[in-house]
Amino acid sequence: MVLKTAIYVRQSADRADSVSLETQEALCRRELVPGEAAEVYADRGYSGKNTKRPGLAAMMEGIRRGEIGRVLVYKLDRISRNLADFTDLLRVFGTYGVQFHSHTERFETATPMGQAMQSLLMVFAQLERETICGRVRDAAFTRAKLGFDTGGPPPIGFAKAPFQLMGRHTQYLVPDENAGRIMALFRSYGEENRSLSEIAACWNAQGFVTARGSAWSRAALCRILRNPVYACADSAVYTHLAELGATLCLPEPLLTEHGVYLYRDRRLQSKKLTDLHGTYAITAPHKGLVEGALWLQCQQRMTGRRGIRTLGCGERTWLSGSIFCKRCGSAMTAVQGRSDLYLVCGGRKRGICGGAGATWRTGEAELLIGAVLAEESAAAVQGEAVSSAKDTAALQELERLRLRRARLMQALTESDDTAVSVLTEAIAAVDGRITALGQPAPVRMHSSAVPPWESLDAAQKKTIAQRFLCCAMVDGDTIELYLR
Repeated sequence: MVLKTAIYVRQSADRADSVSLETQEALCRRELVPGEAAEVYADRGYSGKNTKRPGLAAMMEGIRRGEIGRVLVYKLDRISRNLADFTDLLRVFGTYGVQFHSHTERFETATPMGQAMQSLLMVFAQLERETICGRVRDAAFTRAKLGFDTGGPPPIGFAKAPFQLMGRHTQYLVPDENAGRIMALFRSYGEENRSLSEIAACWNAQGFVTARGSAWSRAALCRILRNPVYACADSAVYTHLAELGATLCLPEPLLTEHGVYLYRDRRLQSKKLTDLHGTYAITAPHKGLVEGALWLQCQQRMTGRRGIRTLGCGERTWLSGSIFCKRCGSAMTAVQGRSDLYLVCGGRKRGICGGAGATWRTGEAELLIGAVLAEESAAAVQGEAVSSAKDTAALQELERLRLRRARLMQALTESDDTAVSVLTEAIAAVDGRITALGQPAPVRMHSSAVPPWESLDAAQKKTIAQRFLCCAMVDGDTIELYLR
């Protein structure tokens, strides 16, 4: 059986500076001897970053059938830009006795020197690919940071329309026929307290489906509610995003009626909208659909619901999610001992903290904290001022200060050494103002005095704790309560 030569050609994009498939084939045919049988395998529009290409797959199948004796390419990076993939291809070539020739580099696998040179050139081919990917990511981030459209389908409730930004053509989001439904979703969940299961069932019964044509679920609705692209983002919204770990990219002055694009590197594993580390929050050119206060109200309700689900309606303690170790900040968890239920530092269990220890019995901590919460709730019912209440002006000033601090912290991470001291002083000044305005004073209690606690079920106690308690910090035999 006469073996044929496989000519492999690939072109990822049809650009003026790229070599066309026809030119690659013509140059490779110059390497053939008269009468030599050859077959062309082509991949148009495929990158060399991996081997998932139909032309390459067909050629490899011919090699495995024993029909090909030589592979000829115009240039080494046409067959692969990944060193590991290229090594695997060479291993297959060697197994089936197939020689590999490159027209441009002028060497072959028949000699040890040729094999060494091919491996060396593949290292540079992979470096070039990663450099190109880096430039593409940088360009995409620059466009996103300025508010330009970065591609992809629009979020449900929006359509894309032509738009000029900074004299350049792009697209931006405009409400579509589903915008009213999305606005109703936020009102139903945030103001009317309807459950996500109820809303999803209603939408499915009406025949309304997701962008992919599937039925609605609680998780799908959560993704909509957590997406700030729908919010008329004000300083409170941006502060919330910064607290979740987002890096803020905001204009001066702040545009408070616009939505927010979330842009993150695709290499990041986390896709959760509750963890925005490595994500940029960018002011979008479009107007939001819902007020920032309503969007934040939905976030608070979802966060509270998540806490209740974790608690399991008070199976062990209604303090779960509210009580933390003062030494390392880890959550305290209720652990069953030989004779009682104890609060144990989560950091201690992970080996990162000495822990507050098992000094506190869960029942004693519940009685102490519950007594204070009972007083706070009684005062609220009687119309008395809660100790941690603040007027509206102070709250608005607090939001602006927290946003200012988040932006200063971002500038600090990006600054050179000469600006560090200036930024540090500015952050310290903002911290002092935040402390003066809004830092709640701790209420200290000692384990020697255990006041009575009204007989309420776990769900009722949890509700009161969510209303009045920011957090409880445990250290030894002392609990510090921070009230809202």
